Amino acid sequence: MHLKSLTAFCLVLRHGSLSAAANAMNLSQPAVSRLVSNLEHEIGFQLFHRDKRALRPTSEARRFYREAERILTGIEQLGSIAKDIKQGGDTRLRVVVMSRLATGVVPQAVAAFSRQMPEVSLTVETHHRRDMERWLGGRQFDVGFGPLPIEDELLDTEPLYSLNAVAVCAPDGPLAGRDDVSATDLADHQMIALTPDTLMQRQTDAIFAAAGVAPQIGLRTSSSLVACLFAAAGLGYAVTDPATVRSIAEPVDAVPITPAFPLDYGVLLPRGASLSPAAAVFRDCMREAFETL
Repeated sequence: MHLKSLTAFCLVLRHGSLSAAANAMNLSQPAVSRLVSNLEHEIGFQLFHRDKRALRPTSEARRFYREAERILTGIEQLGSIAKDIKQGGDTRLRVVVMSRLATGVVPQAVAAFSRQMPEVSLTVETHHRRDMERWLGGRQFDVGFGPLPIEDELLDTEPLYSLNAVAVCAPDGPLAGRDDVSATDLADHQMIALTPDTLMQRQTDAIFAAAGVAPQIGLRTSSSLVACLFAAAGLGYAVTDPATVRSIAEPVDAVPITPAFPLDYGVLLPRGASLSPAAAVFRDCMREAFETL
């Protein structure tokens, strides 16, 4: 696959027109159009619907763009990576974290890391779990942090920290103020569930299955953060962990679930990779941030 064709496609999609892409590449519009057509021929599916006024990306193009942009970004970073290697330094660290950790744990870790290693340029990307695995597997980042278990042959993992599951509800809700709550207790109330394909929902299902009861599901969402916001609005309770609770500004009550159900987080690395000194320091900062929850 020709890099120039891939670049032309990404620029057309990013800027929304052939003319803007042509200007960015210092080429003529027909030349950019040929590059895109060559790419379509090579990959075997259409990237744009063509009419007299504009190019409209197909749904396949948008999916392809996400991966193409990731690859091009990695190539663009090769120069600075090579410079780091040549200088023998550890001056850059690329971290990817799961979205629900981004506001609850990561800011503390970043602040602590910056105090300890101010000379290191830090990049932190947040992604949903499935996207994060793909980015790490493609070696676009040095280290990642997310929930375990992960079954991906392209990744190595090591345990980082465990948090016990909690039931999140409005401060004036029927579950608020309790010292703890069991799955049997929760079964009498409406649950704000996550979509079945999420790890958190599978873990929640395991809590209820162990108790031999079924939850009353009132509504579903794909985001733990949104589930907590729904709970804060009095729409029911959500099962999550204390890191997610810290991420929301609205007042809620987080009641520990009994018996305790641990939710494990880990360090994620591309297969066969080892932690750089900077990544090891960031890992320790993440662990310390978890300990404050």
